[in-house]
Amino acid sequence: MSIDQLNERLIETLRKNGIEKYTEVQEKTIPVILEGKDIIVQSPTGTGKTLAYVLPLLQSVDSSVEVPQVMIMAPTRELVMQIFQVVQEYAKSMEIKVASIVGGADVKRQVEKLKGRPQIIVGSPGRIAQLIKMKKLKMHGVKKIVLDEVDELLKTDDQKEIPNIIKATMKDRQLLYFSATITPQAKTFAKNQNEQVEELVIEQSLEGNIVHGYIPCDDREQLEILRRIGSIPNMKALVFSNDPFKLEGYAAKLNFRGIRTAILHSKLGKMERSRVLSDLQSGKTTLLFTTDVAARGIDIENLPYAITLDVPEKVEQYTHRSGRVGRMGNKGTVVNLVNAREQKHLLSLKGTQKLNFEQLTVFGGDIVKGEQKTQPKESNKPKSKKISKK
Repeated sequence: MSIDQLNERLIETLRKNGIEKYTEVQEKTIPVILEGKDIIVQSPTGTGKTLAYVLPLLQSVDSSVEVPQVMIMAPTRELVMQIFQVVQEYAKSMEIKVASIVGGADVKRQVEKLKGRPQIIVGSPGRIAQLIKMKKLKMHGVKKIVLDEVDELLKTDDQKEIPNIIKATMKDRQLLYFSATITPQAKTFAKNQNEQVEELVIEQSLEGNIVHGYIPCDDREQLEILRRIGSIPNMKALVFSNDPFKLEGYAAKLNFRGIRTAILHSKLGKMERSRVLSDLQSGKTTLLFTTDVAARGIDIENLPYAITLDVPEKVEQYTHRSGRVGRMGNKGTVVNLVNAREQKHLLSLKGTQKLNFEQLTVFGGDIVKGEQKTQPKESNKPKSKKISKK
């Protein structure tokens, strides 16, 4: 499918952003959405899922009707704002109004936003449900609902509000579910809404331009390896662990040793969270320590490295971690610091995700392929001659 089949103003915006053709998820999803079918889509992080639903939904909006027509829900404030920015960029040329509605923000200000008669709303389920109950948000005109990162939406404290939000719309609405991983719970939820929902799985980009590697080490060696990684020129990396206390301890010790680190907590305020991410993007921070929950939905442009201090139990968790790098075709490397037991578990993941894990090491001020290397010691033995290639 060519982008030429879209509205001319959307095509112009796409080309301004250097987009001349669709990614696989866009090519396969857009026609289904334009047909008005419900669909549940699994596609790896960084493959263009947001535009896969934003483009056809914008094309479906009637700009002359000033009521909400499209509702997009996401599990975190960060992801809501990322989606909002994408929608807003493409909606401008279409003269379509967009509003963001998230928890934690001033309710009165958000009510004022609704008075502007937005046609697309991007928000979190809790605040959307609250505004519906306050009768400030009318749902009768909503024809399309997107649940982005649906598996995580169904784990949030506001999950019970999602069926109520859907019920507040007319029965002929279209439901679209997207995520990097689709859990059985998400499939069951989708089929409970419509038994005829179509399923689409994109197996793409987990290999692509991403190097999946591991460095064998004992637990006590992790800190020194992180120090060496943090000393690499122009290093920028997200460092994952399931243990927040380990993250805090490592970050403090590395800061003391001159490595610029920070911690991305799930409970950071909006401004502080933005500052922490901006510092990594700009290079002020070298290693940003985080948990899976805190990192969900963030998009750091051209992030070269993701590092894991403990191998995820489930391959879906690994998918989300590795999806922070190699976004939209860019190159990236995932470095897993593993002991012998974890190494065995890590290598077992490749059977599920078709991954090829390579052994890495830190040597000569870089992360390179191969086993642990050491500088050669001086010897009294005669030096061997290099074999000439002539």
